[in-house]
Amino acid sequence: IHRIKPIKHSHFLIWALIMANFMEKKLGILGIDNYDVVHCHDWMTSPVGTNAKHMANKPYIQSIHSTERGRCGGIHSEDSRAINDMEWWSTYESHAIITVSNSIKDEICNIFNTPHDKVNVIYNGINPWEFEIQMDENEINNFRMHIGVQPDEKMILFVGRLAYQKGAEYLIRAFPKILSNHPNSKLVIAGTGDMKDYLENLAFQLGCKDRIIFLGFTNGNMLKKLYKSSDVCVIPSVYEPFGIVVLEAMASGTPVVVSSVGGLVEIVQHDYNGVWTYPQNPDSIAWGVDRVLSDWEFKEHIVNNAKHDVYGKYSWDAIAKETVDVYKKANYNK
Repeated sequence: IHRIKPIKHSHFLIWALIMANFMEKKLGILGIDNYDVVHCHDWMTSPVGTNAKHMANKPYIQSIHSTERGRCGGIHSEDSRAINDMEWWSTYESHAIITVSNSIKDEICNIFNTPHDKVNVIYNGINPWEFEIQMDENEINNFRMHIGVQPDEKMILFVGRLAYQKGAEYLIRAFPKILSNHPNSKLVIAGTGDMKDYLENLAFQLGCKDRIIFLGFTNGNMLKKLYKSSDVCVIPSVYEPFGIVVLEAMASGTPVVVSSVGGLVEIVQHDYNGVWTYPQNPDSIAWGVDRVLSDWEFKEHIVNNAKHDVYGKYSWDAIAKETVDVYKKANYNK
């Protein structure tokens, strides 16, 4: 691992281009001929792959985790247009593309007119055993009280950026309906982002601010304890190419309720290892949460199936092998 320290700039697009320039300099120092493959992730580093491909005749693989059009719900600014065009350029210049779900593959092929056989789907993964932490009932209760949830309350968890695509707004709008069936509930929101003030004001307007806990950014052991201590984890995304939070919750033994969008429907099978709800639909989200909280046997059924899937389908060994296969194919097609 070699790190760079690019010149700082408050404008993200400019900063990303400066960062790419510094990466190319680092490659020059290290010696590009010492490497067999250039593998870039998302548009920020794609200029490095394009330039290395042409200057050193190296196979260039581009990973695309999401698109600007999908993240922002369309192209609404000059910056977004530039990022969108850089994403297209990376699909054109690269020898092979890796993405994280069939949903985002279809999106890439439709938006950028990319040949289907150029795009390879390799799911993200986790180390599931890292989320199998041991907490007895007393430890769970003490942890809950530490963050403001009483032992007898139902704990509903959201983990993610407070941004348009993650859909936290629709979970908050669903929460008064959830409270009507489960009045002894708390909603815990772990994450931060541009929509934080808006979401806090929305909770106040809906009259449930006192039942919602905004924890801010959370990771490490704190995040693992959140999963382990929750009664249900809700992923209400509007746009979600994959959804690593789903795997983390499943590995923790926490039942998941997800929007039926993007890669989420490839990970979660409705009523088998989780529950689908309609995207951007508070009534549907409230129904999904109630489905889990009201039926203990059903909850155990989806949790057991989810653990089986997360251990069997999302190992890093399988992901590494598939990635090497793409490298070999790209080198052959170079």
